Amino acid sequence: MLKPIRTKGQVQGRVSGSTTLIAPVQGWYVGENITNSPEGTAYILDNCYCQYDYVRVRRGSLAWATGMGAASVSTLMTYTSGSTQTLFAVCNGSIYNVTSAGAVGAAVATGLSSSTVYPLQFTTTGGAFLLYANGTDAMKIYDGATWAATTITGVSTSALGFLWQFKSRVFMVEANTLNAWYLAVDSIGGAATKLALGGVFPRGGALLCGASWAISSNSGLYETCVFITDQGEVAFYDGDGPAASNWELKGVYRISKPLGRNCLMKAGGDLAVMTEDGIIPLSQVQRLDQLALQAVAVTKPIAPAWRSAVQARTGVSGWSITVWPLETMAIVNVPSLSVNDRQQFVANAQSGAWSRYTGWDAKSFAVLGSSLYYGTGDGRVMKAETGGQDDGALYTAVCAWSFSDLGAKARRKQVRLMRPILQTSFASDPSFQILADYDSTLDGPPGAAAPVSGAAKWDSAVWDTATWPGSLTRSAAWKGTTGLGTALAPVMQFSVSTTDTPDVRITQLDLVYEAGEVMG
Repeated sequence: MLKPIRTKGQVQGRVSGSTTLIAPVQGWYVGENITNSPEGTAYILDNCYCQYDYVRVRRGSLAWATGMGAASVSTLMTYTSGSTQTLFAVCNGSIYNVTSAGAVGAAVATGLSSSTVYPLQFTTTGGAFLLYANGTDAMKIYDGATWAATTITGVSTSALGFLWQFKSRVFMVEANTLNAWYLAVDSIGGAATKLALGGVFPRGGALLCGASWAISSNSGLYETCVFITDQGEVAFYDGDGPAASNWELKGVYRISKPLGRNCLMKAGGDLAVMTEDGIIPLSQVQRLDQLALQAVAVTKPIAPAWRSAVQARTGVSGWSITVWPLETMAIVNVPSLSVNDRQQFVANAQSGAWSRYTGWDAKSFAVLGSSLYYGTGDGRVMKAETGGQDDGALYTAVCAWSFSDLGAKARRKQVRLMRPILQTSFASDPSFQILADYDSTLDGPPGAAAPVSGAAKWDSAVWDTATWPGSLTRSAAWKGTTGLGTALAPVMQFSVSTTDTPDVRITQLDLVYEAGEVMG
């Protein structure tokens, strides 16, 4: 006997559902169609950093060294000898010792026409030395006590634009040419020998930089000397040095154009080059052509954002990449286009998860000991990732998960509740929002949260009740919210403004929603 599909007056009810979204520890991801983002990624991830098991809100920055004038601190460079570590800032044509906090003393070296220099620490049997070159000024050398002119002969040191070490030799790029120069083994001075590479690179141009890189082969590791031009050609040489009988050209390969001299990053056993098409591992250069390299770029998850940043800054200098080992963090400094254009692309160097920092007026970065520092456009050095303000100002972190159909394809969903699982040293009060159907319009940021660390004071706090400074408190409260659409992206925003150093960790997000019909 036939029966009606639906009896008169019967209406199919809404179906309630719930889902759990892990923290986007896979990082900022805009590398493919917005409808197909991998699980554990974020559509927007500003002022956050991806650890392996949580995403944390970045910390602030505090003034470290002042008194160098109003010009940009274009270079920070470090010197290490035994347990002694020294930090130098190059600003307004002078070099300052900024190892200690506070107002700097007199410049330790002066007379530079360009404050953008490229340093090299080189250790010989006679001690540790710091040299620099910039292609316009005569090189100077620091021996741990004073800066002095080098004793290099055979080439004008003011023509040398970049330095690196290969098998106990100092190699140097002659600016605006395809010539390299090198010194004797274990030497910081004396006669320099020319290595003409004009016939090696078909594209011409000029040498930009070089590096030493260990390559793994069936017979073990061997060290190569790498030469890179501004036209995107890479030459690999093997052997003990240009004058040795075993010096041999291993090959010349093409990549896209590098982004300045500060384009190299050593990560694990690989060497990566920052180019117009992204950060390319040299281990892939020998087997893939230039176009195919884009598919294996370290920056593939953020490829559209990378490309847009590069295209907007054609001809603008200031790109650099710095590794902070303590946090396994790689920081790409993006040159500013205006006073308010302040951003860095930041990656976990081990997991490859990307995010973006905003608000830091950074022109250069350096690591001294376990701390990260950056030079500003107004002549100061800041200590980064410390405190809960950016130079006294509030800052906001945004975590927007990638859009998802929550397992109910093509059906409209209405989110009713959100429960973030947080661990914080704050009585955090983030704002919540649901982006629907690929609309990326964010609500305004919330007010600043208040730290809880001031609550517990010795000899007055209640034992086993008060929260100790710096301790983490778990938060898992349901929050009412609204959001209606087929594809949804939850958003959390945190505003921070405190003298304490914040610790705010996102571990997961629970959602309760109602799923309707395909056609609402």
